Amino acid sequence: MNLYQGCALTAVVAFVVLVIFAIRTLIQILHTAQAMEYLAVSAAEKVDKTQSTFTLLDNVSTFLNSGVFKVAKISLDVVRHLRKEK
Repeated sequence: MNLYQGCALTAVVAFVVLVIFAIRTLIQILHTAQAMEYLAVSAAEKVDKTQSTFTLLDNVSTFLNSGVFKVAKISLDVVRHLRKEK
């Protein structure tokens, strides 16, 4: 085997190794993408489950800022003030 055949054999072996590593890398990227898709779907389901909680908190916040709550608070303050005077 002369020098050119040795270089050609080395180049072919290096190319085969490169192809094998490229295929393994692509398979790993595929698995990572599938895992990310699963995590995204799982997170979306959890967000949907907590959406009702956030809606409730928004409703409570709106109620606390509404006039009904302010009137009730003022009424309670007046009653407390009248009790202190007695």
